[in-house]
Amino acid sequence: MDDRLRSLAMDAFVQLGLPAYLTLELLIAHVERIRGRRIVIVETAKLTGKKICGLWIPRDDVDVVYHSVTRGPLHRQQMILHEISHMILRHDEVDGATWQGIKVFQQLSGEVVSKALARGDFRSDLEATAEHLADLLASALRTSSTEILSYEDYFE
Repeated sequence: MDDRLRSLAMDAFVQLGLPAYLTLELLIAHVERIRGRRIVIVETAKLTGKKICGLWIPRDDVDVVYHSVTRGPLHRQQMILHEISHMILRHDEVDGATWQGIKVFQQLSGEVVSKALARGDFRSDLEATAEHLADLLASALRTSSTEILSYEDYFE
């Protein structure tokens, strides 16, 4: 990842103005306020996690984040943070944002599909920047006074 992409992610992180007391739920509420729309998180077995483990679909009045089934809370959190990072970075407004088409969402209109951003190709600048921002957000959650600081606690 080049310095330009790291800088984009860091600038977006700083502009969020996150509080010191932070949980995933508070972060989601913060992003909802910024975007002026609610965020719905849906776990689905239809995403296998092999090629795509997370998917953000911006609808007219709601952002829907789908993620694959996982037993690990850290993995779940990272998938959600990655998709939320796409929202923060406003990747739904970027020319050339691509859909990594999968059959699970064939019922969606072409317009919705064309806006959808799927996790899958980390070689793209959009995906790399979103993943770096997700890492920054994960670090902020870990250092919050409310989050579990010991990784061993996540593997009980």
